[in-house]
Amino acid sequence: MKITFILLICTIFLFSCATTQITDRTTTVKHERGVWHRVKEGQTLWRIAKTYRVELDAVKEANDIEDVVHIAQGTWIFIPGAKKHLWVQGNVENLPEGEAKLDFVWPTIGEIVRSYGKDKADFNYGIDINLKGNENIVATQSGKVVLSGKIRGYGNTVIIEHDNNFCSLYAKNLRVLVKEGQRVKKNQLIGKPELDTGGEQSVVHYELFHEGKSINPLYYLP
Repeated sequence: MKITFILLICTIFLFSCATTQITDRTTTVKHERGVWHRVKEGQTLWRIAKTYRVELDAVKEANDIEDVVHIAQGTWIFIPGAKKHLWVQGNVENLPEGEAKLDFVWPTIGEIVRSYGKDKADFNYGIDINLKGNENIVATQSGKVVLSGKIRGYGNTVIIEHDNNFCSLYAKNLRVLVKEGQRVKKNQLIGKPELDTGGEQSVVHYELFHEGKSINPLYYLP
């Protein structure tokens, strides 16, 4: 009888620990198999998904993530279908002096209608440039297209990884002309305006990241 009682207590204790561990990481787990990955500085959700060879949409669904662009350091992400924890590239350490930033160009020609930073009750993580006609939208620096598709809240979106752990994002009224995995050069055409038919101003939304952190693009554009 005493042994049975001890075993019961141990079982309850182990179950309690396992439940607490899951609660600490996420409120909802939709997949039985997978691994937990804790986001470290400089890691992006699309790079994490690529490293684990899992579709970005699957990671979004498993974690109920709407904003795939701004993932806070320290966030626990469940990777469905993964069998073991993998190292994901984040920060670039020991960056040579003089190579901390690249020579970027403007994504398009137009007037800035919304700047980086807090705007009323909202925060704009990039800049919005007015598209008056059929202006080209170009890559602001050479790199690799790591995402080409729709993101909730952004619409059609292109994300390009550059050297020195920079990333650029292009969204909103955008007709995408590049594919995921494609290499592009600086000033190369990546999109055209998809003019708004609802009477609102058509814009391209541009964001810039360094080591996974959102930065003001105006500090890096000529």
